[in-house]
Amino acid sequence: MWFGLAVIALVGAAVLLYIDRIQHQRGGRVRQMWAKAQNFTYTVEDPNLPATWRRAALAKQDYLSAVDIVSGIRRGEQFFLFDLEDTATIVAVRREIGSDVDIDLRLKTTPPPRDADMELLGGIGPRIVFATNLEIARRVCDQRMVAFTEGLPAKLQMLWSEGNWTLGSLPITAMGRDWDDAIDSVARLSGMLHVLPPPREPRAGRSDRGGNHDPGRPRPPQTDLRERPARVAPPRVAPPTGERRPVEGFPPPGERGRAPSRPQDFDGPPTQAAERIRPDLD
Repeated sequence: MWFGLAVIALVGAAVLLYIDRIQHQRGGRVRQMWAKAQNFTYTVEDPNLPATWRRAALAKQDYLSAVDIVSGIRRGEQFFLFDLEDTATIVAVRREIGSDVDIDLRLKTTPPPRDADMELLGGIGPRIVFATNLEIARRVCDQRMVAFTEGLPAKLQMLWSEGNWTLGSLPITAMGRDWDDAIDSVARLSGMLHVLPPPREPRAGRSDRGGNHDPGRPRPPQTDLRERPARVAPPRVAPPTGERRPVEGFPPPGERGRAPSRPQDFDGPPTQAAERIRPDLD
């Protein structure tokens, strides 16, 4: 009897695995057809894609592979849609400018995020908001955000941002219309998050003197005084060649320092200039 029960259980498990495989293949074909109809790219599997993100539904899930991946450009935004094996369907939309501030919007029935740097901001519509910077997140969660959260599809369980990406998660049973709605919703949130401050550039070495540097202005060139090149003296210009005519009462340049000799044909009294020079030379 026990042997018969074991055989029945084994056969039942094999039947369930076969049905699950058939359903998965059918779901893959449906997604492939959906991607082809919208001129998107379809990829069967990528084991490294989930490791691109680390928050919310993808926290500590990088050991799972991404399957049935659809990628492309929708309304000017690059996106990925894939299944995290049999766990969830993920939508990721890329922003041109990222931010160091990450925001998490999730249903009130969903457990809080596992990240230690995510702090609770409060409720907004049917969602709860967590953020890495509460002061900035308060400015983002305005009336537009309230209206946005109230119009979200019910199957879009989580919404969050990290770096250059805005993401959302769906149940694995979601189908074509749900995928369209999810991509549009995540893209709308991505556009609203453009108001987040851009990431701060890491500083190399010591900080600037005289306070913080304005990131909107170029930094002055840093010059090491020890490597400053020595000043080169301008070359001396040789005087023009030729005979110089001496000034009357002064010796020629080559004979300065010598006692001036009186001309032999000088019969009269010495000139006033000679009288001034003579005592200095004696």
